[in-house]
Amino acid sequence: MRIASDLAGFGMGEADILRRAMGKKNPELMAEQRKKFVDGAVAHGVPEKKAERIFGFMEQFAGYGFNKSHSAAYALIAYQTAYLKANYPVEFMAALLTSEMADTDKIVKYIEECRPMGIEVLPPDVNESSNDFAVVGDKIRFGLVAVKNVGEAAIHSILNARRSQGQFRDLFDFCERADLRLVNKRVIESLIKCGAFDSLGARRAQLMAVVDKAMEAASAAQRDRAHGQVSLLDVLSSTGSAPRQRGALPELPEWERPQLLAGEKETLGFYITGHPLAEYRALLARHTTVTTEDLPSLADKSTVMLGAMVTAVKEISTKNGERMAFVTLEDLAGSVETVVFPDLYRSSMLHLAKDSAVLVKGQLDIGEETVKLLLSEVQPLTLSASGSLPLVEVTLAGDAAGSDGLRRLKAVLETHRGSCPLRLHIQLPEGGQVTIAPAPSLTVAADEGLRKALEAEFGAGCLTVR
Repeated sequence: MRIASDLAGFGMGEADILRRAMGKKNPELMAEQRKKFVDGAVAHGVPEKKAERIFGFMEQFAGYGFNKSHSAAYALIAYQTAYLKANYPVEFMAALLTSEMADTDKIVKYIEECRPMGIEVLPPDVNESSNDFAVVGDKIRFGLVAVKNVGEAAIHSILNARRSQGQFRDLFDFCERADLRLVNKRVIESLIKCGAFDSLGARRAQLMAVVDKAMEAASAAQRDRAHGQVSLLDVLSSTGSAPRQRGALPELPEWERPQLLAGEKETLGFYITGHPLAEYRALLARHTTVTTEDLPSLADKSTVMLGAMVTAVKEISTKNGERMAFVTLEDLAGSVETVVFPDLYRSSMLHLAKDSAVLVKGQLDIGEETVKLLLSEVQPLTLSASGSLPLVEVTLAGDAAGSDGLRRLKAVLETHRGSCPLRLHIQLPEGGQVTIAPAPSLTVAADEGLRKALEAEFGAGCLTVR
């Protein structure tokens, strides 16, 4: 290898001097290097004791790691990696995501890293995805192999059908051309839930409603072809003389956003088109001290504030018969297992339901291979760190500020009850504004459901949460 030949030509330069010194072949040279290092560190403002301690770490490492081939090889790889990331960021991140496809936490971390780099990671697509993460223009397309319940045999069938006959036109066309012995109902439902059919123009709710119908029609067509029976419509469609008539889709509304995201989490292991915590970014920035990605680098026993979603709850009984739980929390950067002891679990059980957004305080327990968080406080994420509730403000103007608008507003608020106080701002026709504090009993939930309902009635921007 070129690297090996290059290393073989190295002379007795500074690297070799330091290697021999730190390899303890020359105690005098080691002492000289120690003094040089410590004096230089002190000159740059590093305390002498800390500099001595750092050199001690290097001295220990020298016993097995500080040789030319080791150092040069790592330096070369680091340079090549940095060059690729700087000059080919999309290709680099696609390769990195592919290399870690089996590690959900790392996939979450790298997708989140793509966002500030301006790289969009697209969901899987039956007409564009390959096995692995692939570069599509300046974006990255998710690989089919990472979709749960979709095995290699099913992917091979899908890609073969696409290569031989072109892109799929709709779900019915997909089912007719794929081998349904390999691409079964479970596979198709997983592809729908993760968004792999979104580019075909139908809603996920519509597609899920006709899976059985599409598969039955496709099975019949495949049986006919196996027996040499081809319908007139198949002939006309293949020659381009007439379009193939597909089954009609029912007129159904799309799933609510939480259901869409839950489907992605179920089939991919994480959220790809959004995250339930995205709406809380400002709140997280104000009231949390870390993300899950930061935890391993902190000191053991550190106290932290973390905002996250509850993704799993495992309840157990103590020797005294009290209930406690191991709760998995997930934020925008990854996940962590937390321990909730009996007293706290008893008082916070309702907040720790699966898919709840919470703000937690706890102490780090860092082991050799695992990082856990021992919780001391749990509160809904809609609460501020000080314990005060956010204020929900609704602004109405024009016709919306009339009696009919106020009746519609009350109806919406009644269906989105919660714990947050409310303020109503009425824009007057002649100018100015009146602020009204409704009855204390009229409190609401400061969540995405309320926002969508109010904006559907009164337009975007009518709701502010402070």
